[in-house]
Order: sequence, then C-alpha cells, then structure tokens
Amino acid sequence: MQLRHIEITNFRPYRAAEVDLTDADGHIHIIEGPQGAGKTSFHRAVQWGLYGGEGPTTNYKTNWNETAREEGNERMGVRIKFEEEGRDHILHREIDRFNHNRKEAHEKRVLIIDGATRREGENADEYIRDLLPEQLKDFFFLDGEMIQNLIDDDTGVEVKEDIETVLKHEAIINAREDLQSLIKDRYEPERDRIENERDERSELDDRISDLRGERRELRERREELREERQEVADNIEETREELEQYNEELIEELNTYDEEIRDLEREQRETAEQMKESWEEIHVGILSRPIEEAQEQLREQEEHYEELRSTLQKQDLVQRLQQQVQKEGECPICGNDHVQDVPDVSFKDEIEESEVELTRRITDCREKHRRLANAPRPDVSPVKAANRVQELREEIRTKEQEQDELLQEYGGRPQEGQKEQYEEMLRSLNRKQENLDEEWDEVRGRIQELDDEIEQKRNEKQRKDGEQAYKRIRAKIKAAEMAIDHLDAIRHEHIQQKRDNIKEEMNAVFKQVSQSEFIKGRYEGIDFRGEPGDEDSFVLELIKQGGERKAMDDRPPSAGEAQLTALSFIFGLNEWAKYSTTIVFDTVAGRLDLQNSKAQGDFFTTLDEGLILLVTDAELQKLRPAIKADIGKHYRIRPDAEMNSKLEVK
Repeated sequence: MQLRHIEITNFRPYRAAEVDLTDADGHIHIIEGPQGAGKTSFHRAVQWGLYGGEGPTTNYKTNWNETAREEGNERMGVRIKFEEEGRDHILHREIDRFNHNRKEAHEKRVLIIDGATRREGENADEYIRDLLPEQLKDFFFLDGEMIQNLIDDDTGVEVKEDIETVLKHEAIINAREDLQSLIKDRYEPERDRIENERDERSELDDRISDLRGERRELRERREELREERQEVADNIEETREELEQYNEELIEELNTYDEEIRDLEREQRETAEQMKESWEEIHVGILSRPIEEAQEQLREQEEHYEELRSTLQKQDLVQRLQQQVQKEGECPICGNDHVQDVPDVSFKDEIEESEVELTRRITDCREKHRRLANAPRPDVSPVKAANRVQELREEIRTKEQEQDELLQEYGGRPQEGQKEQYEEMLRSLNRKQENLDEEWDEVRGRIQELDDEIEQKRNEKQRKDGEQAYKRIRAKIKAAEMAIDHLDAIRHEHIQQKRDNIKEEMNAVFKQVSQSEFIKGRYEGIDFRGEPGDEDSFVLELIKQGGERKAMDDRPPSAGEAQLTALSFIFGLNEWAKYSTTIVFDTVAGRLDLQNSKAQGDFFTTLDEGLILLVTDAELQKLRPAIKADIGKHYRIRPDAEMNSKLEVK
C-alpha cells in the first residue's frame, strides 16, 4: 500500500490540506512543522482515513475542526489515494450526518478501485483491513514518543500475536483459519447438533418408553373394558329375560296361587256353610240311625214279600203247565210227555194272604220306605265339616306362605312401578354399555394415536444422528485439530526462522543507527528474551558488550536507547513482514543526539518503501545531511491566527 495523495478537510487543525506524493523524486517525504502545529494530527488523519475514528462523539467533539464547527460547516473527511499491486485506489471517509442535539458525527466510507469497482461501508473497511490489518498499524504508522514502549515487558507480551500476524505465512494462516473456521462454523455446530440429537434421541427413547407404557396400560384397560362390556351385555340379556319372566311366569305362577287360594277359600266358605247348616239340623241328624234301621227292615220285609209273591207265581205257572200236560199229554215248552208233579207249596206258616195281599203289602213297604227316605237329614257331619274347614285353612296358609316366598324371591308382587324399575335398570345398563362403548372407542382411538406417535418418534429417532455420527464428527474435529497442531508446528518453525531473521535484521539496523561512541561502546546488539513459543518471545533486551543482558525493567534504558532499540526492531520486523505500506513516522529524532540522528537518516535512505517523516525543524536539521538526496516532497505546516494549519510545499 503506497500512499500517493492525501487530502484533509476540516479534520482537527486542518481546514483544507493535501499532500501529493505522486511525482516525487525520492522516497522520503518531509512534513515539517513546529511543535503543536499539526504533525500528530496529520499522523492521526491518515489512520482515521484508513480505519475510522473512535465513534460519532469523538468525531464531533475532537476530530471536527473547531472553526468549522463554529461556522456550521459540516464538511469533514479524509481522502487517500494509494497504489496496491499496480492498481489505483481512492478511499474517501467523510462525515455525512451530524446530530447536533446529541453531538455526534457519523462516518460514511467509499472505496473506488481503478475508477470502476466501488465498495462502501463495511465492505470498504474489510478491504482495507485485508490489505493492512488495523491491529498492525502501530508497526507502520510510527510515533517516536510511543515506539519505545515496545521494549516494555507487558507490551512485548501483548504485541506477540500482532507480531506473529505480521510474520505469518499466508498459506499457513489461511489454512489454519480455514480449519478453525471449519471446526467452529461446521464441525462444532454439527457436534453440538449431534450431541443435542443424542440427547433428543434419549428423550425420544424415554418418550417412546412412556408411550409404550401408556399403550400397555390402555391395552390392559381395553381388555378390562372388553370383559366389562361382555358382563354388561350379559346383565342386559339376563335382566331382559328376568323382566320377561317377571312379567310372565311370575304373574302366571302368582295367578295360579291366587286362583288356588280363592278355590280353597271358596271351599272353606262352602264347608263352613255346610257345617253351619249341619248344626242347625242336628235334631234331625239324631234320628238318622233309627230311620236307617227302619228303612232296612222295610227293605228286608219288601224283599220277603217279593220272594213270596214270586214263589206263588211260579207255583201257579207250574200247576197250569201240569194241567195242560195232563190235558194234552205233552209239555208245551219242551214237548216231553212226562212231566213231574209239582209239589204244593203252603204259606200258612208265614202268611195266609193271597197274592193281591202280598202286592198290597209290598206297595205299603215301598211307601213307608219312600217317606223315610224323604225325611230331612244333614248332608255333612258337623265334626267332619269342622275338620275340613281346618284342613282348608292349613292349605290356604301353605299356599299363602309359598306365594310370599315367591314374592320375596322376586321382590314383591309385580306392579307397574316395579316394571319401571326393571326398565330403568335396563336403561341404566344400556347407558353403562354406551359409556363403556365410548370409552372403548376412546381407548382404541388413543391406542391408535399412541401407535402413530410411537411410529413417528421411531422415524424421528432414525432421522437423528446417534453415537456413530457423534464418533465420526469427533474424529473429524480431532483430525482438524491435529492438522491445526501440525500447522502450528510449521508456523512456530516458520516464526522461529522469521524471528531469527528479524533478530539478524534488527541487529543490522541497530548497528547502523547506533553510531555514537557511548552506544557502540556499551552495547553489541539486541535479542529476544523468551523462546519462540513463550509469551515473552518478542520481549526485547539489549545485549551488553561481553554478552550480558540488560534488565530493561529493573534498570530502564535511556530514552535514546529505547528509541533506537524499538526503531531497530520495527524496521527489522518490516523487512520480513507480509504486509507493507508507506511508513508514516512522527517525532523521528527528538530523543536522539546528532550523531545517532545522522545514522538514522543514513538508514532511512536504504529503505525501499516510501517514508513520510513528521519532524520539527530541529529534527530535520539533524537528518537533512543524511537524507537530502532522497527527499521527494517537502511540506511545511503553517498555523494561522485561528490556529488552523495549512500545508505548503517548500
């Protein structure tokens, strides 16, 4: 990055100033001015143009020219033209927005390359940082008042990384950064993702286990519901059958009992009535036996008279047959001519009446018998009737007891309300069955949902990386880390080599710029305190004649010694740096005596890169004899009455 033109507008003491280094004959450019005239402000203007300021407030209160602020002139900026690898670049950083209420001035950046490619804002800043990282600016934009701080132990440790950045081989750093980016941006997020997915897989396993447990419980509940549903269905059928039996068989059986009881009660009433009538006709019942005996005698007498009359009739017939046989000579019945004589039958001992009399007597017996038969007598014995009544009562009691047992078994005599109870029982069972069916459907649906969710979780688990993927990514990270370690080893070896080269170069510079008899007689060179990998690997120490090291912190060197040491290190570092730019050096020889200043000037003439020296007239006086032939542009800072600075070509 070779600076060719610098233009400053309303920045610190400069209202309008520009430095043109394009057609310079020499590579050493001088900006001369008295102390406080604006040399350090020019130095900061270049850095502000490249990297920006410390924020809108600093821009407003510190960087904005005081006169411009009083006038309300809101033009402020730095325009830098530089050349990089043969291409022209124009960087313009300006303030495009002022907020006076908040006292802020906001920057705008525009970079134009070769008059065609335009970059703005962060893109422009990123491009500049690639050319020369901001953390390295102190190695190229030098302040003689500050560079001696590089010999401090703390500073040496702090700038170690920056120095290594200056020295890093581009391929090594890019490869290392690429690997670090690969680990950080890809492998580690991938590892974290896989670790999370491993945890998620574990959570999925737990969830699947929970789902399986819930499904198992639901399946057990489904079996219970199956049994309950079957039990309720059986109860419904049984209740329905019981209701039918209750309404049919029970009623029929109860009706049979009722009918039998009614018949028994009716018979009981009739028997009781008969018993009552028998008691009322008891006086007739007393004569029943004599009447029966008289009737028996009349029957016997009637039978006797009937027998006598029959005998008389037979004997009369026989006598007539004998008379006919005697008259006709043969029997009219059988035709036999011999007929035995029929003896005479006499009734004189028993009855002397004729047949007519016997008939009359028979008729008389019959009449008497009829009258005795028609005599009033009780149909039933009162005792028998009473016994029958008692038997009927026992039968009625037995039937009623059986009926009560039946009613007790069925809960009472069936009535309309009881029928409704059975029907309500059926409705309740039906509702229970409906509820069980609903729960069955819910359980079955939930089981299906669990099956689907388990399948989903299984698929989700399969999609997530597990232990094998974790091992693979860990292996990749380990391989990348090993590659970084190898690159670090290469880098350390490279840095050690560069460190040795820097040591050699800075000692060469030290010998060139340290020409006073005091410095030459006291010190033989400079070295680094620590080893390449140590934190103090770039902490500087002066080496006394004879090899003894100067304890820089215990017995600090003089300002001149410190400046020469730091200057030697800076230019020894720049010799091997992978970055380059025009060096801007403020307060070049303020701490040096005339002999060492001249030696420093002689060294400046040997540099290949451009050099801008910000000096006082006294410093220039010391340097001029050595650099006169290599001076390109020479500008002088002239403050005006308002302490605003202008740059004039001398």
